Amino acid sequence: MQRLAKHITMQKIVRSLFLVVMMTCTTTAFSQSVTVTAAIDSTTMPIGQQSGFHITINGPASLHYTLPSFPGDSLIKGIEVVTRGHVDTTKESNGYIKIKANYKITSFDSGFYYIPPIKILAGKDTFESNNLSLKVLTYNVDTTKHQLFDIKGVQAPPFVWADYLLPVLLVLLIIALGLLGWWYFRKRKQKGELSEEEAMLANLPPHVVAIMELDKLKSEKLWHTGRNKEFYTRMSDILRIYINRRFQVDSLEMTTGEILELFRRDKNTQSVYQNLKQILQLADLVKFAKLTPLENDNELSMMNAYLFVNQTKKTEEVLSVEEQKEAMEEQMADNEPKETPKNDQEDYLKKYQQK
Repeated sequence: MQRLAKHITMQKIVRSLFLVVMMTCTTTAFSQSVTVTAAIDSTTMPIGQQSGFHITINGPASLHYTLPSFPGDSLIKGIEVVTRGHVDTTKESNGYIKIKANYKITSFDSGFYYIPPIKILAGKDTFESNNLSLKVLTYNVDTTKHQLFDIKGVQAPPFVWADYLLPVLLVLLIIALGLLGWWYFRKRKQKGELSEEEAMLANLPPHVVAIMELDKLKSEKLWHTGRNKEFYTRMSDILRIYINRRFQVDSLEMTTGEILELFRRDKNTQSVYQNLKQILQLADLVKFAKLTPLENDNELSMMNAYLFVNQTKKTEEVLSVEEQKEAMEEQMADNEPKETPKNDQEDYLKKYQQK
């Protein structure tokens, strides 16, 4: 029994030693299959210039490789890493890969530098590259042939519009917003001042408001100063607003032909059809065809406007056409409108109201 126990124990020891030897050989063989090579473009470099630094790794594709990070962007003390280039990976035969990392290095201190082996992590193992040396050369300056200058003082930077573009735009925006606010409050103030007058006009009959506006247009004598387009535009607007309020039609959005067709088909308004036709058609020619009307055309248009309003107004007592023409001719002959005091504004409006 003792011999049997010793035999079993010896078998276990042999197996353990065999496993240890096999694992050691495998690890050694696997470790030796990873190689790391460091290279530099030139072993000498002028001070302040740049040179290429390369790390090449050859090993199994199944391993994960970690490149050095170079803390502080320094390869070693005195040699700085300027840029980190792209990393090239190439597949090779037998399941191996080749990794090449490129760097740019420089130095601002002359002297001879020793670069120790670069450490690479492959899986859980660490591998080292070969060591390198670099000599940084300085420039020899002959002070007898070259004049030395002192360090320049602080200089003002050049004026660049792009540096001041944003502040200028902000100032312009603030000014624009200020002007817009001033215009808005001014309009509101003017609207508030005119609200009483507008409320009063809204309560007046349509023909009263139309005659008041025609009186105002007549007193300005726009055609005497060549402002024919403005004269006929305002006259057309006065009549369209009157038609809108008097007959409850959307005359402000209708064309001249549509308005005239309404009055032509209505038996009650056929008597004023020609008067309105003369005004609106001539107004279109002046506004859109740039026609220059005669003096008689302007006076006739004004007289027809008065006739149209008076003949279509709602009133119990309506004068004949002949009497209205005589009244309009007398009114047109009076070129100087009478001034009405502000205190007598109510009395002035009473003459337009219905009897």
